[in-house]
Amino acid sequence: MKFAVIKNDSDPERDRIAAAIERTCLVHGHELGSPEEGVQFVLNLTDTDSPRSFRRRAQSVFVFSLVTLDRPPDSLTDLRSLCYTTLIRTLSNVLLCAVPKTAEPGNGGEHAYEMYFTTPEAGFYHLEFNPERVYERIIPIAGSRFAIANRISEDLPERFWRTSPVVERIKAGGNELDELGVLPAPFPLRDVLSERSIRHIYKLFEMRSLSYGNLSARERIPELGETTFWMTARGVDKAHLSKIGWDVLLVKGFDTEAVQALVSVPPDHDPKARVSVDAVEHELIYRTFPGVEAIVHVHAWMDGVLSTGQNYPCGTIELAEDVARLLARTGRPERTSVGLRNHGLTITGPSLDEIFGRIRGHLRTEVLMMA
Repeated sequence: MKFAVIKNDSDPERDRIAAAIERTCLVHGHELGSPEEGVQFVLNLTDTDSPRSFRRRAQSVFVFSLVTLDRPPDSLTDLRSLCYTTLIRTLSNVLLCAVPKTAEPGNGGEHAYEMYFTTPEAGFYHLEFNPERVYERIIPIAGSRFAIANRISEDLPERFWRTSPVVERIKAGGNELDELGVLPAPFPLRDVLSERSIRHIYKLFEMRSLSYGNLSARERIPELGETTFWMTARGVDKAHLSKIGWDVLLVKGFDTEAVQALVSVPPDHDPKARVSVDAVEHELIYRTFPGVEAIVHVHAWMDGVLSTGQNYPCGTIELAEDVARLLARTGRPERTSVGLRNHGLTITGPSLDEIFGRIRGHLRTEVLMMA
């Protein structure tokens, strides 16, 4: 893959770390270039005080922003908050934050560092800085493929314009997730981003806020296709779901060549509404496993689950395929839970009622983080 290094200012320690990562990428056969030449990923060198973003031209370009701290943080909670805010402000896929192990350099005059990784899915894990280990974690992400585009059609049958029993159960399910304490409010992008940056995010990813978790349930509508299901919309508050075409959308299939979710809406719909970025995963599950009737995704954890080996981003083909493979390995794909590394759970069932009955009292609100 071709990559670029963008240096927004000068920071000797950060630049030394970046140079080591750059050398490792070159040793593994990747090619250094400029953004104008067309690159697959960017290492964006910035800081936490005045973080600068790299404005990619396409969602297929992955941005890894690198920052360093002068001293260890006062608390891990403060560090996590700082890293997540910086991730959003830099419009990055992953934030790399190098944190010195001690307040003073060692005998060699250089700090030893821990590298903290932060993702939009609230992944937050760390390892002792080693350029090879950093490389091993960013390259699979840089090579993944987003599948989050929608093709919207105003062809939803009139009998579904207002609601259906399945849609009402999804609305209730959103409230249940809130009661279980695994449904944080959508991240307020306007608190940290300019309107220009928000427009840029919408242009690339068609989202106006970040909101964890989603629900879907199958509803068979033969005139629309063989795999039809309702799913929560992108970036909405799942605790307050209301209208079809606004908060809940009907997916009728997936165009693998155009890499688009096929979405059916009523005439009265929000023109900016898009189905959850995880639609590619849910559609693959419903198409592959006919016994699955409902799916819940939460940023929570359960003991004893099989887990993906790589923390691919939400909405990528690689994550969808990983989850489908894990479900097949469980032997009960229609009624099981699988872990998404440093991310959360995908839970399948014969109904939303069955899923909630199975997980209630067993969810850990803190996701297990694995370096």
